Amino acid sequence: MPRAFVIRPFGKKKDSSGLEIDFETVHNDLIAPALKATGFGGSTTGEIVESGNIREDMFALIIEADLVVCDLTVHNANVFYELGIRHALRKKRTILIKGAPTKDGTPFDLLTDRYIAYDIVNPAVSKDKLIEAIEITLKSPRTTDSPVFQMLPSLPEADVANIQVVPLDFREDMNRARAGASKGWLRLLADEVRAQRFQWEGLKLVGRAQWDLKDYDGARQSWETVREMYPSDVETNLALANIYERLYREEKEPELIELSEQALDRVLNNILTSRNQRVEALALRGRNQKTRWRLEFEELNSEEKRTAAMNRALINSYEAYRNAFLEDLNHFYSGINALQMGSILLDFSKEEIWYGPFKNDREAKEYQVEVEEQVASLRAVVPGSIDAALRKMSHTDPERLWAEISRADVMSLTDNTRTQQVISAYRDAIPKDKPFAWDAARGQLKLFADLGIKTDLANAVIATNDKRFEETKDIPSKKPAHVIIFAGHRVDGPTRTQPRFPEGRQDRAKSLIRDALQRLLDDKQEIHLLASAAPGADILTHEICKELGLASTICLPMPKEDFGSFAFEAFDSWRTRFLDLASDRKVLELSDRNGLPRWLGGSKVNPWERGNCWVMQMALSSGAARITLIALWDGKGKGDDFGGTVHMVDLARTTGQVRIEIIDAKQLLI
Repeated sequence: MPRAFVIRPFGKKKDSSGLEIDFETVHNDLIAPALKATGFGGSTTGEIVESGNIREDMFALIIEADLVVCDLTVHNANVFYELGIRHALRKKRTILIKGAPTKDGTPFDLLTDRYIAYDIVNPAVSKDKLIEAIEITLKSPRTTDSPVFQMLPSLPEADVANIQVVPLDFREDMNRARAGASKGWLRLLADEVRAQRFQWEGLKLVGRAQWDLKDYDGARQSWETVREMYPSDVETNLALANIYERLYREEKEPELIELSEQALDRVLNNILTSRNQRVEALALRGRNQKTRWRLEFEELNSEEKRTAAMNRALINSYEAYRNAFLEDLNHFYSGINALQMGSILLDFSKEEIWYGPFKNDREAKEYQVEVEEQVASLRAVVPGSIDAALRKMSHTDPERLWAEISRADVMSLTDNTRTQQVISAYRDAIPKDKPFAWDAARGQLKLFADLGIKTDLANAVIATNDKRFEETKDIPSKKPAHVIIFAGHRVDGPTRTQPRFPEGRQDRAKSLIRDALQRLLDDKQEIHLLASAAPGADILTHEICKELGLASTICLPMPKEDFGSFAFEAFDSWRTRFLDLASDRKVLELSDRNGLPRWLGGSKVNPWERGNCWVMQMALSSGAARITLIALWDGKGKGDDFGGTVHMVDLARTTGQVRIEIIDAKQLLI
């Protein structure tokens, strides 16, 4: 949710003629409703800092706000002081409002600024005008609405990332989720951070982690949320250009590669884009062309591929990569790609297929000479670029891995290099615990082999390194996945007055749950069940899975030890069953402490409902062909407490992606 900050007088204030104006009424009848109507939080949730009250976070709130509304009705020193801070440090999205009638005129320095007028007697009448002004401001292409930046256009704007400090414990939660390869956990964090002051920087952190875990759909949602508020943000558009290209590879939807190109246009046309970012965008443009090129022939047989691959897309990709490298010779990524694509072109130039994309033979031969000279230059310069990058990088720099692989790539393109030397170069560059890096390098080598270029060398490198990574590579199931979420009532405790799940009806409950599970079993899908471990239906379900040989994961909203002491207060025998299951089943823990993480302190989030949301996100992000919720539920719209069965049913219904199987819990009372 975007956040606003309101700069205004507080309480009742008089203008220079003694006319009294109630600014609380102005806020409640005009400003707050307009902000709510346009989807803004912040000032409507008590974060307005009283003018003149110098609190530690006042300046941060003024600067980091996505929108500021400033009331200039009366001459108030604190209002003008705070407006000056905003105008001096942020270029856009400051809206001025002014009540009438009043004897206080607009200060000279603001006379030329546009503002929204409202009636001080009936401010609510101007609500629609303010709503319209907010919507126009958000969409406005104007570079600035600040008189400071209008007079000093080269003045750098404050970087909100330096102000919006992301709490350490949020970073720790995110790093735990990434380390556990939990796409669902990251999606949960992406949802939760949107209610925080640091939401934009927090979303960027989550988006990067989602990219690392190849959750491209989740990363797309995170970065698009940022761009919706900041459409020209360079980092955001670079991230989305990458994401759209990866999704295009998977989904083959032309719209996605066009979206990637549009994101790159935003980067390249932005005057705030740094040199490094511009080079990155140019290199990504080359990769987009390469992706289009590869998809044109990947389904063809080996004999047809070579002929189909000599086309204009190959030339465009080569030139885009080369242009990026010429922009910055330190950008080794674009250099090695230009060298690879240029080497393919040179190999094709020896055959009849070379002439296909050109208007005539003369043009083809002239371009051949150009490419020969350019590739010769690349062969001389690219190795030095890679070596220079490696000298600057520490051994912990994540980019070092790719620089080492690029050095091996250069060796594979050198005519006088021995096969064993190239094999050793890739082996030394790629640690055994980085199979994803080998997949990337392997893809380029396989491309060369498929096109009949250095085929024996490429196949030898692939065969040797495939053996290295066989032990660490996960063998995917041939069956599509079917994720089942289970939620059900707890067994009745000694203090429960209205029976719902009597202790003596365990066998009946177990029979109902087993029947529901068995109806979903077939040989065509791989079943995996997610459920908590509360005493009652949850534990029974994990026990049934164990009996049926089905995989199930225990999903706990807190550490196992805390859950064991809290959830089984009056159920000693159930605690023993929980501990037995926990030693046999996979256990996931959402939080490393009892209750909410500190960064969510003071929020209205309930830990048990948070656990349900987490489980649902894990299912949705699993890539499963089918997701089903089985709920042992009495059908009542309100449960005993937060985070119960009814909440999980509501979540499943809201997603629109989950099949729901209800087991009528009232059968336990018959």
